[in-house]
Amino acid sequence: MIYVARIAEEDINNIRSNADIVSIIGSYIKLEAKGKNYFGICPFHNDHNPSMSVSPDKQIYTCFVCGASGNVFSFVQNYENVSFIEAVKIIADKIGYNINININENRANQKYYDMVSLASKYFVNNLNGSGGDAARKYLINERHLDEKTIEEFNIGLASNDNNLSKLLKSKGYSDKEIIDVSLASFGSTGLLDLFRGRITFPINNDKGEPVAFSARIFNGESDSKYINSRENVIFKKGNILFNYDKCKTEASKEKKVILVEGQMDAIRVYSSGIKYVCASLGTALTDEHIKLLKRLNAKIILCMDNDKAGEKSTLANGEALTKNNLEVLVVRLSGEKDPDSYILKYGVDAYKDAINSAITYFDFKMNLLKSESNLNKADELANYINSVIEELNKSDDDILKNVTISKLASEYNLDKKLLESKLIKKEPVKLAPVKINKRKLSRNEKSAEALINIMMSDSKYIKLYEKRLGYIPDKTYRLIANDILAYYKLHNAFNVADFISYTESYPYSDLILKILSIEDYDPDDFEMLIKYIKKWDNEEKIKELQDFIARFSANASKSKQATSRKKTLEKIELDEIKPSNRKYPYVDFKPDREPGKEILQVKNITKTFEGVKVLDNVSFTVKQDDKIAFLPVKWYPL
Repeated sequence: MIYVARIAEEDINNIRSNADIVSIIGSYIKLEAKGKNYFGICPFHNDHNPSMSVSPDKQIYTCFVCGASGNVFSFVQNYENVSFIEAVKIIADKIGYNINININENRANQKYYDMVSLASKYFVNNLNGSGGDAARKYLINERHLDEKTIEEFNIGLASNDNNLSKLLKSKGYSDKEIIDVSLASFGSTGLLDLFRGRITFPINNDKGEPVAFSARIFNGESDSKYINSRENVIFKKGNILFNYDKCKTEASKEKKVILVEGQMDAIRVYSSGIKYVCASLGTALTDEHIKLLKRLNAKIILCMDNDKAGEKSTLANGEALTKNNLEVLVVRLSGEKDPDSYILKYGVDAYKDAINSAITYFDFKMNLLKSESNLNKADELANYINSVIEELNKSDDDILKNVTISKLASEYNLDKKLLESKLIKKEPVKLAPVKINKRKLSRNEKSAEALINIMMSDSKYIKLYEKRLGYIPDKTYRLIANDILAYYKLHNAFNVADFISYTESYPYSDLILKILSIEDYDPDDFEMLIKYIKKWDNEEKIKELQDFIARFSANASKSKQATSRKKTLEKIELDEIKPSNRKYPYVDFKPDREPGKEILQVKNITKTFEGVKVLDNVSFTVKQDDKIAFLPVKWYPL
């Protein structure tokens, strides 16, 4: 089976034009402004000195060491290791651009996605059937979920039998496959449905596909209130945030996302109208979780459970997030353990007030340190202050350091200079010169790349190219220039970043990026470059004509063609071409006819000057391609 995914070119262009490359790349790596560009540590090689340049003008990035380059799409594609379509979706989510793309790739594991999807539909049908009355009453009366929320989250019911396994087997799936995707296990009588008699909550990946389930007991007693799918080929707990697929657009739009612990917390907050919420499913944040959160380009609001475990989770997650240069705020709810119960007891407005009153992660840590210390004791006060300074030394925020030190000095009557002396003075980031791996180019190649570089800087030079030149002797450069012209005529405008996407599949796309990455040329040189390339073109024509004439002048069948080319050769004028800038002297002879193989023969020359023999029986032959230099020589009579 072949699966196809398409995105309209208009959507791609709109997304690219609305996605500022500095902002998008800056959500993944730290960027420092230097001149008109931004620089950062390249994530595509083992970089220690900022070697990646990001151009806000051109909307492209270039690493001068490893050569990685492209536009905002290619960066996300390579950083996230995803397809182009997925990269477009990620960026669309970041900027809040609504686009619906059904990505159905031809995956080796597609059957497992299909099985879980079928199971989800089966569970939903069970809940809506006559056998689901008790479960529905529980959800509505005890968990206080409305019909809309139940439907939106595809909450279902696993019947207390093995009918799901029977259904899957009737569709051709094997026992092993059903077990492998964690929908059943082996019992003494054969397959046993894993979630029997439980309310099911599908867990979706970031694309919105169900990949696993969390199932809750609602009728009777059980050793486990919740059971979850085992990790398998399509489900890795550390790769998934519950409700991420639903919240990502709103989170990117609002520039904030609330992170809670449990799925019911996320469902409650989301159904209360606060759409930018997802859950870690009770696990510590992994690198993959953080990568997903980075996609949102938003500040993270940690709202963990109000208990010791939640406090511990806040500290661990806060550390992981701040290390990845993400802005972190913290909410600690009082009166109830978790957001679900808090909203049910105090209402959504109270929860919104709590969210709006979130404190920084640094302040949370400081408050926690203070609460754990008896500040009336000198040793504990000293430990507290040292702990605060230790945290300050982790930060690059000089204003935070100054404010905190001033507050400590005032509050505890301490010497401010003493406190400041304990701060580690961080040298400002110095962007050392990057050793650029320069390409060795001929003068002709340099002139072609300079011309193309200027053409891509301003569309008026594209029109001038068509009017004044329209041709580059080198085939590859000619194709690039012609594609620039074709793109301009098609869109009646020229955008560098969009042109990169337009030519992404072309064999010379890497060369286009190299041309863009070179230092911008002065547009005032455009006319000079036109003249030089015309000279280059004429020289190529002359060489071609001369080669033909030399080959076929003596051929009777080709003599007329040779004569015609001689006349064409005579018409070629190089008057507008500037003389060569070579620094050595030369003599330019224009013979009336093509010379033979031997130009000059000298035999037995002897020469005496002022009584001194300077040449003694010298003989030599000058051939067609030989070069002769006349050098001044000092001589001294004996």
